[in-house]
Amino acid sequence: MSDEKAVTIPAQAKGADRADGEILLKVSGLKRHFPIKKGLLQRQVGAVHAVDGIDFEVRAGETLGVVGESGCGKSTMGRLITRLDEPTAGTIEFEGKDITHLGVSGMRPMRRDVQMVFQDPYSSLNPRHTIGTIIGAPFRLQGVEPEGGIKKEVQRLLSVVGLNPEHYNRYPHEFSGGQRQRIGIARALALKPKLVVADEPVSALDVS
Repeated sequence: MSDEKAVTIPAQAKGADRADGEILLKVSGLKRHFPIKKGLLQRQVGAVHAVDGIDFEVRAGETLGVVGESGCGKSTMGRLITRLDEPTAGTIEFEGKDITHLGVSGMRPMRRDVQMVFQDPYSSLNPRHTIGTIIGAPFRLQGVEPEGGIKKEVQRLLSVVGLNPEHYNRYPHEFSGGQRQRIGIARALALKPKLVVADEPVSALDVS
């Protein structure tokens, strides 16, 4: 199957045009192919080349934007970098450590430094949990006790993203799509990660 829509990263600038920080993320030859199967025996007859051999680096303090049409593989690339999906080939290094094939347990200590803001605020938030529980989850999972307690820090984060801190005990369905996206952003920023992978983070935000 054609891979014409596969995401590609243009060559990055060198020298003075680049940030001076240490290399935080290094991606080499990254690929993700989804097999196409047909028939009763589910034989593979082709593959969708969602991500097909990309190379780039992100340094500390640097922002890298990836632009492409819908369906070109941007979201898949983000999920590969954060190890929410398994790459077909290539390597992903974070702070010099190869994380290409780290499992859930191997990635758990690194979740403090690598976070993702998902494109869909409806499916990325558990509807049975209050937003206080959702934003506070990273602290509990990583065993981090912020100064003043988790509740106080969650309320501060709500204020940072433009939400009312008093809405701590409300549920996701009580918020608009744009407000839910703000909740997702607050959750991603909770542990002050070194790398944030943002999958169209402002597409669902309200104009205000």
